[in-house]
Amino acid sequence: MRLTMLLIMALALPGMTGGGAEAAFPQTPEALRAAVDNLQLVDDRYDPGPQLILFYERRAFRPAWLDPAHVRTMVAAVRAAETHGLDPAHFHLAALQRLASRQAPAVLVAEGREAHLDILLSASFFRLAHALAYGCLDPARFNQDWNFRPKADGKDRVDLLTAALADGRIGEHLENQAPSHPLYRRLRTALANYRRIQATGGWDPIPEGGLLAVGLRDPRVPLLRARLKRTGDLRVDVDGDPLVYDQSLADAVLRFQERTRVDRESDKVNDKDGEVGEATLKALNVPVGDRVRQLRVNLERCRWLLHDQPDSFILVDMAGYRGYLFNDNAIIWRARIQMGDPYRETPSFRSAVTRVEFNPTWTVPQGILQKSVLPKIREDRDYLKKKHMQVFDRDRHPVDPAAVDWHSYTAANLPYRIVQAPGPHNAVGRVKFIMPNKHFIYLHDTPYKSEFGRNDRAFSAGCIRVDKPFKLAKRLLDSPDDPWTIGRIRDILASAQTRRYEPSRPTPVLLVYLTAMVDDQDQVLFREDVYKRDKAVAEALDRCPAEIAGASQPPG
Repeated sequence: MRLTMLLIMALALPGMTGGGAEAAFPQTPEALRAAVDNLQLVDDRYDPGPQLILFYERRAFRPAWLDPAHVRTMVAAVRAAETHGLDPAHFHLAALQRLASRQAPAVLVAEGREAHLDILLSASFFRLAHALAYGCLDPARFNQDWNFRPKADGKDRVDLLTAALADGRIGEHLENQAPSHPLYRRLRTALANYRRIQATGGWDPIPEGGLLAVGLRDPRVPLLRARLKRTGDLRVDVDGDPLVYDQSLADAVLRFQERTRVDRESDKVNDKDGEVGEATLKALNVPVGDRVRQLRVNLERCRWLLHDQPDSFILVDMAGYRGYLFNDNAIIWRARIQMGDPYRETPSFRSAVTRVEFNPTWTVPQGILQKSVLPKIREDRDYLKKKHMQVFDRDRHPVDPAAVDWHSYTAANLPYRIVQAPGPHNAVGRVKFIMPNKHFIYLHDTPYKSEFGRNDRAFSAGCIRVDKPFKLAKRLLDSPDDPWTIGRIRDILASAQTRRYEPSRPTPVLLVYLTAMVDDQDQVLFREDVYKRDKAVAEALDRCPAEIAGASQPPG
């Protein structure tokens, strides 16, 4: 049974025989104690029952919401959940509105509903506070490797409600539960803007046709102008033939392409920057409702992970193919990344950089050994030499590759390790960043620098290839007692010897999957859902209110 129905049932007096509303709800502390003691709330994400019991025990089971102004403020706070991408119905808005509309104490007492309203308001507060702080959904349902765990417990929420009722700033206390990080605040602003676009009609789809480029005349140009004005990409409207695709429009299209990471290379007509071909047209015609849903999904993801973060941390934005180092909420390093392909997804988890390794070796992992290296060794006896690779037995003794019958082994039963020597040819480049985790995932340099120029950069074996890795190493290792410079790093690289250094303190790393975010220039960025993770989260967010909608009618 769902939360609201169980809440209503728990409020029924023991021995109730089906009388009128006056008999259905307790009006004394003793009856309120019995009702709260008998609460059996069930919810797959969050159960406020224990907090309700503790809260009313501390109050000696006296009603908490006697001030009508507090009731109005709480109802307004539930409505405001929508601005966070949450559905107010999930927090019992309909029932609260009905009861609060008859909030005069004499009326509530006469109807026997004052206790019902009191407990329902408290339950809504606890539920909303938790959802704003840590999300409405359980992230572990969508990612078995999830290891971001909230530190707060139920007692914190009881203290919060007690303080909110004492000073009357109920809405403010609830708002303060949401992440304060700029990533979250900017996404929330973007949601409001896109909802305004949606409320005023969204945008009309642009019909298919040939390539749109500077100088061409096309009847679709006015539609394209209107579409780009709605999202602020077209900032200058030049007088002239309204059907001609001019440079101002090309500039606006380029801004849109950069915001949505349109893969121009995939277009059959091969549209270039600032031109509209098939891929760009497809992105332009994504309905505004889909963009609103995308923003809601990513606000939820931010609530899952943006709490209890230190001043300095690395954010690996996988869907955006970007890495960021934050310090005091400011970005002090940013770089392009390459991540795991859809068949070898890079998982989302939290760790910390505990060691920086220059001139690293690379031990070929089993998957790559089976798929790529073993077949090439069999085809070319000089393959290992060309790739600067050595063979070692289990005791780490060198083995002559010519003495091994490579056709007799698979990756699963090969009794040797294949290790690539340090150098610019090394598969993990000249530096790697060790962060303990069960997946053996780490950040690293790469010899494949040209691949950073691609829009779609999901093609690694799972680890994170990082552009500008030496600047990151300097940032992580530098300290007043041990200053680091790029020159010092160059000297270490020139030695060709593997060197390992530990930062003065580990820097947390968050590997996250955000298909929408807003950058520090207030540009709303939409990304392809390359791992196909959005749909399940969006459907779960939409199901939450549906699961309790039929149970929100109080009896009487």
